[in-house]
Amino acid sequence: MKKALLASILILVFSSQATVNACTSFVIKTTDGSPIYGRTMEWGSFDLQSELVLVPRNMSFTSELGDGKKGMSWNNKFGFVAINAVKKPFVTDGMNEIGLTLGVLYFPGFAQYQSYEAGAEPSTMNNVELSAYILGQFKTVAEIKAALPKIRVIYNEDLAKVFGAPAPLHLVATDSTGESIVIEYENGELHIYDNTLGVMTNAPSYDWHVLNLRNYPQLDSYGGTPKEIKGVSLAPFGAGAGMLGLPGDITPPSRFVRAVAYTSTTLPFDTTDKGINEASRILNNFDIPRGLVREGESAEKYHLNFTQWSTIGDIRNKRYFWWTEHNRRMRMVDLKELNFAGNKIISTPLDEVRKEDIDDRTKALSSQ
Repeated sequence: MKKALLASILILVFSSQATVNACTSFVIKTTDGSPIYGRTMEWGSFDLQSELVLVPRNMSFTSELGDGKKGMSWNNKFGFVAINAVKKPFVTDGMNEIGLTLGVLYFPGFAQYQSYEAGAEPSTMNNVELSAYILGQFKTVAEIKAALPKIRVIYNEDLAKVFGAPAPLHLVATDSTGESIVIEYENGELHIYDNTLGVMTNAPSYDWHVLNLRNYPQLDSYGGTPKEIKGVSLAPFGAGAGMLGLPGDITPPSRFVRAVAYTSTTLPFDTTDKGINEASRILNNFDIPRGLVREGESAEKYHLNFTQWSTIGDIRNKRYFWWTEHNRRMRMVDLKELNFAGNKIISTPLDEVRKEDIDDRTKALSSQ
């Protein structure tokens, strides 16, 4: 069954002036090394209308390179579950049936893909298709590392004419061993970084974010030690003094530092359920309410940047969780129970009803 990711689909996704520049992702681990992945999705001026989709194994794809050119074709080795955008087959986040988990984050001002090369079409794909390709083809980050240098990743020239630029993206992939990588294209070159910190946000590049951490070696989860200066005793006002200076703004560098601080100081947890709970608590710290971040020329001409949904991946147990801005209740699909042998893509809304699912406990206090 031939499924091409058509240019018209991508135009719907990216033709808006909106930007996605506040996504945050991380990986934490249980005491036995089981990885738990978490991320937020921020988007600007329109509703993503994201759906949860199931893509079966053995589905056929052909890349659209622009100007009528066809790129590489492939068949999925593995089925996967993913979250799309505007009800179209653009994979923004997901997990495959082996447990490999992948997130797509915005990378504005830095992403620059490889150039089109005539004759190389059989090994060339559009950059926005890379996420679906990875989920459908690979079990481990080691396999991804070996395969991507053999693939030319470009942007669709036709799309560039429509909305002015390619979708500037970078990707985070994590496998069941807990190994994680960041995939970036800069100056036409592929860069794959070992995500040893387990954290990624947006621009600049991953190696810059790691270098920037050298500005924060003083951060400590323990409270500050009282000092005496010229006979005056100076003690912290309260708990948390060791984290004084932790950046609290919404910029990608600050969120990266904050995510490292949260994930590196979590207490050990011995079960994935405890890890999922902790991941959700960490993610709450990166929620952006509507109105806090506005991008534009003036108070009359702007678009918002806010959190539309968040996900957690229990990678070894192959469970995928999500909640949205409309309903904070956590929902889940167990990939072990899904049928990936079908012949069509299945989709369902992230929210059956866009309303908070509130547990009314009034009756519990009304029995007297």
